[in-house]
Amino acid sequence: MNTTELLLYFWDYAIIFPAEILCVLPVMRHSIIKPKIFMPVLSAVLIVVAFLLAILRASTGLDPNIPLLLAVIPSLVVYFFAFDVKKIKLWYIFISTVAFFSFGGLATHYIEAVVDSSDAVYVAFSVKWIISLLFLAAEMVFLKQLRWFLDNENVNTTWKFIWIVPLLVTIFNFILIPSDYANVRVGRAFFLYIIYEITLIIFFIIILVMQYAIARAITNKAEAEQNAHLLGLQAAQYENLKKYMDSSAQMRHDFVFMAKTAQYLAAEEETEKLRQLLSDYGAGIDKNSAPDRYCEHVALSAITAYYADQARSDNIRFTVRLNVARNIVISDHELCSIVGNILDNALDAASQVKSPDREILFVADTKPNGDLYIAVSNPYSGTIKEKNGKFSTTKAGGHGIGLESVRAIVRKNNGYSNFRYDDNTFYSEIMLRQV
Repeated sequence: MNTTELLLYFWDYAIIFPAEILCVLPVMRHSIIKPKIFMPVLSAVLIVVAFLLAILRASTGLDPNIPLLLAVIPSLVVYFFAFDVKKIKLWYIFISTVAFFSFGGLATHYIEAVVDSSDAVYVAFSVKWIISLLFLAAEMVFLKQLRWFLDNENVNTTWKFIWIVPLLVTIFNFILIPSDYANVRVGRAFFLYIIYEITLIIFFIIILVMQYAIARAITNKAEAEQNAHLLGLQAAQYENLKKYMDSSAQMRHDFVFMAKTAQYLAAEEETEKLRQLLSDYGAGIDKNSAPDRYCEHVALSAITAYYADQARSDNIRFTVRLNVARNIVISDHELCSIVGNILDNALDAASQVKSPDREILFVADTKPNGDLYIAVSNPYSGTIKEKNGKFSTTKAGGHGIGLESVRAIVRKNNGYSNFRYDDNTFYSEIMLRQV
């Protein structure tokens, strides 16, 4: 083992550093370790790993890919546990990174095959680094879109199959590794390799763009539907308020005549008729009471009023304590999606309970630092199906519907969600940080 060879191998394996950055950047804000600590530690570890791989290769003469494989497997395990992101999403990022870097790895073989000099290996490694750094630069340019895609694309079926494309890209590049470098110098083999690689890169990028565009379209449609629903609730509240104002104006107009009539009946000592008159007038006031306004936040107040009416129609006691400011840390449609999903589940579960003493408690509070806390408790009957913290969709239990969507929105907003239950009560707890 000589120093030049060792440094050359170290340079080759140091490519894992930009590869790890490509994996980490999209999910950095979901790291369970503070980024200020995580990145320096990661950098130091990667330098040591690259050096150890170089020593192993130089001392044993192993195929270059074997030491790399020995490092990749534990790296994937650590990656899965270092970030609070669905494992299937982390796997997609990981296998996509492998696909991108496979282009540079394949390029080294073809460059070494066509460059007829002792410096071929240096040229090949330089080309690999250039290709890899170009992919890293592209990710940094489109990092905002990539993070949005990871945070907002939450259809499980999509993630179950989306990773197959980068896997196929990796396999195709692996198959193209020449078994004999002499074959690369025959005819137009090298030219065809370049055409193939450019085509494959374009195909891969088109697939990525299509995935993003489809996710955007689906999310925009869902947001539009949510906003339309919210506007409908607010319009209904406006109509109720308008009816109340019209009714109040009429009652103020009629009050003069009612007062004169009451005065006359009192003078005539018509006690029974006077009592009936006041009773009818009081009933009219109760019937035309003002619509409920639960807090300063208009959207939250509207959706709360909607579910309060639903609960009353099902004879379910609906207790609300809201202290939420007009401007908070989360958008209206996301907040209403969280509250709507939770209250919808709560109403469905409570409606299955046979006991007449049914109550849903809905509490939300904005803290002085801007953090928003939401808590809902509701009764349920039957059995709740839970596996690994996930609740199965079931009308009988009333939970599981929409909870994964709630988790995704909360996670996107750097918040915390917790769903738990005891023998007869289900609890939903949300905390959204001011950032």
